[in-house]
This record gives sequence, C-alpha cells and structure tokens, in this order.
Amino acid sequence: MELKTATWNIRGANSIDKQNEVRNLIHNEHLSICAVLETHLKTKTVHDIGNYMFDKWDWISNVKYSPTCCRMVMGWDPTKVKVMVIHMAKQVTLCLVETVVDKSKFFCSFVYASNTCIERRKLWVELDGHKAFAKSYPWVLMGDFNVILKVDEHSAGGSSMTEEMNEFQECVNNIEVEDICSSGFHFTWTKSLKNPNCETLKKLDRIMANEEFVTNFSRAHALFQPYLISDHSPALLIIPDGLINKPKSFRFMNFIADKAEFIPLVENGRKKEVNGCPMFRVVKKLKAMKKDLKKLNWANGNVFSNVAALKVKLQKIQAEVDAKPHDKEIRADAVKSLNDYKEACNDETKILK
Repeated sequence: MELKTATWNIRGANSIDKQNEVRNLIHNEHLSICAVLETHLKTKTVHDIGNYMFDKWDWISNVKYSPTCCRMVMGWDPTKVKVMVIHMAKQVTLCLVETVVDKSKFFCSFVYASNTCIERRKLWVELDGHKAFAKSYPWVLMGDFNVILKVDEHSAGGSSMTEEMNEFQECVNNIEVEDICSSGFHFTWTKSLKNPNCETLKKLDRIMANEEFVTNFSRAHALFQPYLISDHSPALLIIPDGLINKPKSFRFMNFIADKAEFIPLVENGRKKEVNGCPMFRVVKKLKAMKKDLKKLNWANGNVFSNVAALKVKLQKIQAEVDAKPHDKEIRADAVKSLNDYKEACNDETKILK
C-alpha cells in the first residue's frame, strides 16, 4: 500500500482559503498523514479549524506547548494508519506510525524549528533524544528546520558556513541522518511571493532519515511541490510499497527451554529427513519445529494469567491445610500447588527478562 505523508508550513491557518488549500492537498494527493506548521491558531479556534481541515480524520495539536500561537496541527487517516504520539514539544513531535494493512512501522519526527538560533539548540537536543528512542528502528524527520545545511541551499550562494549552519550540521552528524532522494523544488522557501523583485530563496524544508529507514523503505522518496499561497513548499514523503517483507526470524520463548519436553522435541526435529544443501535443510527443520514450539509455549495457557490463578489456588489449599493439618491428601495437593505456582512464577520471570 502506498503511504503519503506531508508537512506544510502554511504560515497561518486562520483564513478559509488556506484551510481549503490544506483540504485540497489531503484530497488531491491521497495523503495518509498531514502536519500543518506555523498555524498561528489560538487555543479557542484550534478545535473548530482542526475539525474542518481534517474532516473525519483523527488529529492533534501542540497548542499547550505554545498557547499564545499554535505551531503545529497534525492529522491522519485512521483507516490507513495508526499513529502513537511518543513525545511532543514546542518545536517537534515524535510519533510511531503503523500502517493498517501491512503493519509496517517507523518513527517520524515532525519538525517546525524556531526562528532563533538559541531556541533551535533545544530542538537539536530533543532530536538527539529521539534518536536514542528510535535506536535501530526506521526513523524519518520532516518539516521546516528554519536553517540551511549547505551554502548552495541559498539562492545568493555563499563562501562559508555560518555558526547556525555548523550547529545544524553537527546535529545531523550526531543523529546520523541524511536527506532521502527527492524531486521537485530545490529551494523550499521564498522570502516573498508577492514581490516580483524578490530573489531570496532557501531550502528550509527537508526530509531526512536514518540508515534503517532507507534500508527498509528503499523506494521511499521526497517530493517538494509548488508554494501555491504559502511561502513554503509542501513536502511529501512517498513510500510506494510500504515496508519490504522480510522472512521472520526463528524465535521462541526462553522459558520453554527448561521444560522436560523441549530437548526431545528439538531432537525429533533434528532427525527429520530433508533433502537439499546443508543451509536449506537447517532452515526447513527449524521451520517445521515452529508449530511444536508454539504449542509447548501455550501448553499451560497464558503464563501471566496462569500465575494469578495458581496463586489463588495455592492460597485456598493452604487455608484448607491450616483447617485440617492431619489430612494427607490435602497436604499433598498443597505441595503440588506450591510447585506449580513456583514453576509458573519462574516462567513469568524468564519471559519478562
């Protein structure tokens, strides 16, 4: 399933024409997620305008982190994706995105950086935290970073890096991301749409990703569209076919390795006759074992529920022993219940580890 995600610095979403442009972008591009930046919405207007722009979609805003002027409103189509907000701040929102159809997952940081260098330093620290959270999972960053990364990203050019650019470059190096392949506009911001003499253009909006994202979504690419009525270009992240399906690795719960049935089960699987090269035979034997290992895993039902049930049973039987201390049958049941409870607790501990 093709997945399209967009960020657009609309520079004020109070006017009906800009709200309609957002709706048109969502409809015409068949978006699954859309983050609207620099909305300038007030607390009392966010709800109604958010409902209008995103219609039947789910949506959130970060208005509580900037109550005088909402910086970001983000919506998504719940029939196509599930979105979990992991971290939200004034300049960035980290989400876990999962597609409904093929269950592809990736982390996405939606960025609207502040105009000042001092404020952006907080963003660079927050992105470092996002990297630590994403770890080795696919992670993409998209939005308005409000600073260029290279001298050729300014229409006037330049011969040296500024302090702001160096800090941005240091952040990019630290979080180990890079621009994904893109098409469309090179300069994503214009100083003035209405002034025919304006020649100041910059690349402020971008889509970057870590190595895991590029590897897993090898056909993903960015598209920077015309500005229309904003001074920023809409940035689209297009993932044509979702996540590349990989064979599931051979895994089983560690606690069943201590069960008496485990070794005989593995031994029987190893003895099965399979023709082919050595690696093929190993893979086929492991695959054949999966069903039996899964059955052993659930032999006693849900481990966590089992612990709770056995605890109640043990408490009850120990109360009976207290009432009838000379009844050997009850005492034998109490010993068995204790052993069952201890074994279930050990299984639970191993799963949690």
